Amino acid sequence: MDVKTYIKQQTANAWRQVEAVMKDTTEEQFNWLPSGTINPISAILIHLLAGEDFFIQTILQGKPRGWETQGWGAKIGIQTPPGPSGGWEEFKTVRIQAAPMLAYGQAIHAATDAYLDALTPEELDRQVTFAGRVVPAAEVLMILVVHIASHAGEMAAVKGMQGIKGLPF
Repeated sequence: MDVKTYIKQQTANAWRQVEAVMKDTTEEQFNWLPSGTINPISAILIHLLAGEDFFIQTILQGKPRGWETQGWGAKIGIQTPPGPSGGWEEFKTVRIQAAPMLAYGQAIHAATDAYLDALTPEELDRQVTFAGRVVPAAEVLMILVVHIASHAGEMAAVKGMQGIKGLPF
């Protein structure tokens, strides 16, 4: 199997985990605020989507995120997607609907698929700056896969805290 196919499969597999967690999740469960410092599923999901948007658009392609260019903040109803520089506190007081976030996800995944479809060995080897380090583009893509899968587990745990099965398997 070539690297491009492997990366595409791993990205799709990680998002299938997220989809499995989201299946049959109600708006109440989606916005439920756990005690302590863990975040609601809504915050985790928007963080994942905005992260993919940032990794693919900004880090790998040098473009602005779809979040800004397509006005997703207004469509979803939050100003800033949560990330390393903040934005998490808003989710302690706001309830959002899943549908606009899922639409953002579709737009982001389409942009990611277009990027992945055009991958070349040269692009995978191209050096980019990520988290203060210079790394090959392939490493950014693998970090993205781990990021998605890790937060899928976190979302499943939040469902478990609500007494709901997080993953179907």
